Amino acid sequence: MIEGIFNFVASWLVEVLLTVVFYWPGWLVLRLVTVGRYPPRLEQPHNVVFVSTIGFAALLAALTIGYQLSGS
Repeated sequence: MIEGIFNFVASWLVEVLLTVVFYWPGWLVLRLVTVGRYPPRLEQPHNVVFVSTIGFAALLAALTIGYQLSGS
C-alpha cells in the first residue's frame, strides 16, 4: 500500500516537474528547430510531455557541452 502511494507521488512529481520547469525551454527549442510550426498555441492540443522532454534533453545537452568546453 505504501509502495503504491510512493509510486503515485513520485510519478506525479516527475510529471509536474517536467511540465512546469522544462516546458518553456522545450517550447523555445522546438519553435527554433521547426521554424515556428510546433508546438502550437497552448489552446490547441499538443503533447505537453514531449515538449517538456525536449526541454530536459536540451538542458542536459547544454550542460554536457559546457562541461566539455570547460576543459575538464
